[in-house]
Amino acid sequence: MKQISVSRTSILGAAIALCLLLVWQEGNAGKRVLIQLRDFTTVEVKGAGLTLPHRTTVYINALGGGKKKDRDVDRSDLFAYGWIINANTRERVWLMTYENTNAQDKDREFDGSIELPAGSYEVYFVAYGFQGKSGMGTIEMNIDRREKPSKKKAEKEWGPFSWFYGFFTEDFYAEWEKRAKQWGIDISLSDGTVDETTFNVPQDIPHTFFKVVKQGENDHVKQGFTLAKPVTIRVYALGEGTGNDEFADYGWIVDSRTGKRVWELNGGFGGYAGGARKNKKADETISLPAGEYVLTYVTDDSHSFADWNDAPPDDPFNYGITLATTSDSDKTAIKLTDAPEFKNVIAELTRIGNDETRDVSFTLKQETELRVYALGERSLSNRDMADYGWIINARTREKVWTMEEAHSEHAGGASKNRMVDEVITLPKGTYTMFYKTDDSHAYRDWNSSPPVDQKHWGITVMGAGEGFNESVVEKNVSPKRAGLIVQITQVRDDADKREYFKIDKPARVRIYSLGEGQNRQMYDYGWIENARTHEVVWEMTYGMTFHAGGARKNRMVNTTITLEKGEYLLRYVSDDSHSYNDWNTDAPDDPTMWGITVYKDDE
Repeated sequence: MKQISVSRTSILGAAIALCLLLVWQEGNAGKRVLIQLRDFTTVEVKGAGLTLPHRTTVYINALGGGKKKDRDVDRSDLFAYGWIINANTRERVWLMTYENTNAQDKDREFDGSIELPAGSYEVYFVAYGFQGKSGMGTIEMNIDRREKPSKKKAEKEWGPFSWFYGFFTEDFYAEWEKRAKQWGIDISLSDGTVDETTFNVPQDIPHTFFKVVKQGENDHVKQGFTLAKPVTIRVYALGEGTGNDEFADYGWIVDSRTGKRVWELNGGFGGYAGGARKNKKADETISLPAGEYVLTYVTDDSHSFADWNDAPPDDPFNYGITLATTSDSDKTAIKLTDAPEFKNVIAELTRIGNDETRDVSFTLKQETELRVYALGERSLSNRDMADYGWIINARTREKVWTMEEAHSEHAGGASKNRMVDEVITLPKGTYTMFYKTDDSHAYRDWNSSPPVDQKHWGITVMGAGEGFNESVVEKNVSPKRAGLIVQITQVRDDADKREYFKIDKPARVRIYSLGEGQNRQMYDYGWIENARTHEVVWEMTYGMTFHAGGARKNRMVNTTITLEKGEYLLRYVSDDSHSYNDWNTDAPDDPTMWGITVYKDDE
């Protein structure tokens, strides 16, 4: 007979395996798994729904990963973890954290139970990142499943430090892939529990008439809708904040007839949405009168349902915006429509490329409410604008509106893309609208992620208000130089210009002059001299000037003097740099008037 040899090691291993199986069976005796979310190598977030007919003990076994690093009790320290929300209120009822888990090799395990009252619940598990140790310390990585680590990707993301790739990324990715297969969550109930049901998440918000959710990167959604009667609307929105009350992913609603925003997800409305602190949400009701409206939702180039670069919000599958009524009967008063293009356009300067300065003028025959929509680029200082627009009074040359960084919002794409959308009122008069760009990041030549509304890079002015009448506007006018006596403008480098003029009787005149000055000395400037004696009767000096917009050396005078009867010469000189259409730094706000102009004083 052939003998069978069995080693002591084999016997010991089998005994251990048997003991573990018995322990597992004992621990799970009388339970059945209702929900199982496992293997996160290809999917970042998974979810499932559960409805309990009565108060029930829910058993949870979850394996995730992470290390204690955050004292914020409202969020998890872990990069792979699970949680449960109430499907009706959308509020979280349980969270897997470092504190309520135990070490399981390199991972963290929750093995316990919670009591849940009757109701519907949604279970989620996420694995958005990874931490690993090396000889140089702890390395934290975002795991983007759309693109596996590669040397090409490393060179793009790490630049001159891409040589780190060989030391870290490949090894860490292999370890992450192995562990991610084991991560997940099991939801079990006692064998005696009956009548519970499961459902696909997320549960629909009651009376929803429009939603755009699971929003990715660089998305731009516009949806029009009309209300046949006044309706109370529930707005449920999730987005991404960037700090300082700014948003990267957010939405707003505009009244099409007035151009005014009637709702927006911003710093004033954005509550904490769970997960990373930058996750924001709004859940509120607004009352809107009958009318036409446009909903807009935009996202930037990171942290979205396509790839979370930090912990996602508690309600990840609803990332975006949902509109619902408070009753089914109100839904009959709502009709979805195509989002209209801009209405009542008075003037526009759009699709502006690099190093451009454009202007257009218009006349208002009476005081008019206007909607100004402008997109531009924030400068590196984060306090000023590099590409921006402004409006001046064509007669007085005074600025009446400008695109300011402090009043701008994120326009999608790179954070430096800014947008202003506001309603202003201008009195009767003629106005000139300008837009200027610097030498980078403009239409069709973006050096970073473009805004979502690329074709409107520039400035657009529209009539606003329900009572707007196109007959009160004249478009594309050539501003009349009311009271113009003499003028030298659009002066280039190395100029020495003169214009003769005559005053028939003593008169008050207004002098408007732009030039270049620094350190209390003028380099481009004008003056008035007696044509016969060449005596200077007025001269533009640094001490009388004010900043003319753009670079600090752009100087401006807007003053009145009295000229006696006589013959005069208007003079203007410039040096060899920084002049009309050849600026060596930022141009002034009124570039076409670089020079000197004399008007009759109307006042």
